[in-house]
Amino acid sequence: MLPFNKQIKVEVSWLIRQQNFPVKTNYKWYDINNLSEEDSDKLQSDFNFTPDIISYISDRHERPHYDYDVHTRSHLLVYDVPIWPTNTIKHFTSHPITFLVVGENVFTFHTESTSYVFDEFNDEHMRERLSEAKDVTELLMMFFLYSSQYFQRAVTQLDVERNSLDQKLSDDINNKDLVELSNIEKSLVYLSSSIQTDLMMLHSLDHSKLLFTKEARERLDDVLIESSQSAEMVQISQQVTKTLSATSNNMMNNNLNDTMQFLTVWSLVLTIPTILTGFYGMNVSLPILKNSFDWVLIILLMVVLMVWLVILMKKHHFF
Repeated sequence: MLPFNKQIKVEVSWLIRQQNFPVKTNYKWYDINNLSEEDSDKLQSDFNFTPDIISYISDRHERPHYDYDVHTRSHLLVYDVPIWPTNTIKHFTSHPITFLVVGENVFTFHTESTSYVFDEFNDEHMRERLSEAKDVTELLMMFFLYSSQYFQRAVTQLDVERNSLDQKLSDDINNKDLVELSNIEKSLVYLSSSIQTDLMMLHSLDHSKLLFTKEARERLDDVLIESSQSAEMVQISQQVTKTLSATSNNMMNNNLNDTMQFLTVWSLVLTIPTILTGFYGMNVSLPILKNSFDWVLIILLMVVLMVWLVILMKKHHFF
């Protein structure tokens, strides 16, 4: 037997790879990265793919669902996986990966953004686990099981980021923190939507044309449990994030109110010297004060009135 790292070879085209296993299996796995027109022609000529199937698997905006083609007896399954934030998109999104089961052959279609899911299967120990599948349906469920675990990793990462913002909230929070909190909320919306549609697709498999073995059915139950746990994690995280967001908004509004109160109070206090100096600064004769030291009396009067106003507003809880 050839060394493991030399077993993965190209059999159809350089982007359509038949993935070999450490042991002999009764099924075959073909992996296609970034489906091209040449690959589409090869799939139609060598595997009798119909143009409708090609259009489905080439649609990068396809929502998770299960579809069965009666003429080709092929099973199409679309499953969403999370996409980590980038410099361009600051929040989590989701993209589909497509599985096509024809007889004992399973075809996986993905792009560069979702290739990380299948990069994990290049490990020798991971291939040994995959080769334990008794048939193609159990292999398919193992793909789903490992793919679904990325949602929990994504939610865990978001929880860590949110907890960091929560610590800042007790001290001070700025616009940058609010933007990060907004990105977390957007991420949870995308993840929640993807998990829910994935669950709908998985539940639809109970009425599908796929012939599940007992082992494959148990794997499907594991995937459903894993996905349901991810959905609950997202729901809890959304509730906590909404509470944190509401608290942040309340704190920002409260800080704004405090600032406006401070400015209002001191604008009123500083109005007193403005009025007095403006009145007694007029170049006309004024009653009562006709001494050269009158400015001292005016200053004392301003101080007394300002102190009185501050005490009055504090008594009425203006600050």
